[in-house]
Amino acid sequence: MQTRKTWTPVVAGLSLMVVGAGTGLVAASAGAATAGTTYTVNVDGANPNAVESFLDYYPGTIKVHPGDTVVFHWVGPGEPHSVTLGTLADAAVQAFENLPPDTEEPPKSALDADAKLPQLLPEGPGDAVQSAANPCYLSTAMPPLDAACPAGSDSQPEFTGTETYYNSGWLSAEDGDNFTVHLSDTIKPGTYRYLCLLHREHMAGAIQVVAEGTAVPSAEEQTKTGQSELAAEEAKLQPALEDLRHGMHKGMKTVPGEHHVIAGSSSPDSMYGSIDEFGPNIISVPVGGTVTWTFDGPHTVSFGTSEANDDPRTEAPDGTIHLNGAALAPAPAPAGPPPAEDAPPVAITTSTYGGSGFHSSGIVFGDPGTPTSYAVTFTKPGKYHYICTIHDGMEGDVIVTAAADGAASGGGSASGDGQVSAVPSGGAATGGGLTTSSSSTGLVGLGLAVMAGGAALVVVPVARRRRGTV
Repeated sequence: MQTRKTWTPVVAGLSLMVVGAGTGLVAASAGAATAGTTYTVNVDGANPNAVESFLDYYPGTIKVHPGDTVVFHWVGPGEPHSVTLGTLADAAVQAFENLPPDTEEPPKSALDADAKLPQLLPEGPGDAVQSAANPCYLSTAMPPLDAACPAGSDSQPEFTGTETYYNSGWLSAEDGDNFTVHLSDTIKPGTYRYLCLLHREHMAGAIQVVAEGTAVPSAEEQTKTGQSELAAEEAKLQPALEDLRHGMHKGMKTVPGEHHVIAGSSSPDSMYGSIDEFGPNIISVPVGGTVTWTFDGPHTVSFGTSEANDDPRTEAPDGTIHLNGAALAPAPAPAGPPPAEDAPPVAITTSTYGGSGFHSSGIVFGDPGTPTSYAVTFTKPGKYHYICTIHDGMEGDVIVTAAADGAASGGGSASGDGQVSAVPSGGAATGGGLTTSSSSTGLVGLGLAVMAGGAALVVVPVARRRRGTV
């Protein structure tokens, strides 16, 4: 479980700063190089009142001078992210920024620009792509698309803006939450775009470098801008959050069944945010009762976890970062042949569970329009705690009572307007994988395929709508 940290803007060195009274603008003096000012950009968002993920950087654009420092502060609940700069990332983000917002099929030129960057996670069974999951800094070379970067390329230089590839690797709390980018004194004024190698051009931001002597908002003012941007997204999710905590999701349809939990939620009003909670987070069933979880976004339902299987990111003894398949694969492993492509959706049902050992859905991806379900039948009384291995703080309890204790509670029922807590099944898992659908939020938020055997994700780029003008 990650710990939350706060950040205080720091003005380093002895540089002469000119601050306009009441304006919050800072202008660096011309002349000798200075230590510059430190700014922060939050990677993802942290709502103290909810477990939510945001596929964005806050603020979306940071304005700085040559010689300044930008600290990218990872604050999310567990979504894998990177901060990837360089000419390749800049070209890819710009290619998608220029597309109309309603573009359904990006042109080949945009897809080709994206294809020059490695994926963070594999396109099929396997490990995290090492050139993306680990720090890598290349001045002119192309990054390997399916292997590690060359030896010695993990030594971080100042950012000049001319590098082809300048990558943080897969960020997490184990890194101290931060990726620090020192801008060279010689970096040219201009806009330097960056993205996340998992969420691609959908999750992108920009560093705008202005000439010395040109005023920019202070570090404090730009931090407040980021907070305002995040607050706006949080507000868009608030109605869906309140519904979820009552076991409801307005975007899902009704299905028969008694004991339902919704895993995650979202709102069509928010392009970047998703809710990473179970609703309701406590449910009671009698012995022999079955609980069905239906998914909005990518989540797991995992009982009896340990350090070996509660985090999809793992660090090898040599310090390299890898994908922990045990945290994302179903347990016990599903049996039987894969379903036909045209088979109707069914619930993913595991064997019964009585509280012994690790028991997990594996990563399941669902969309409100075509949701996917997972069901567990409980055989013994007790209180069973479970988590999502992807999102820290996403957890719940199943209370299993003896049959004589009376009717089970939790789950809810449909209302006349279609707002429901009971939700439909919408996918099938086998040894060959899961059926999936697209969503604008969640682990990928672009459209992904999940293979149970290798916990693999395939990301399809989409057009990005930027806030404001870069």
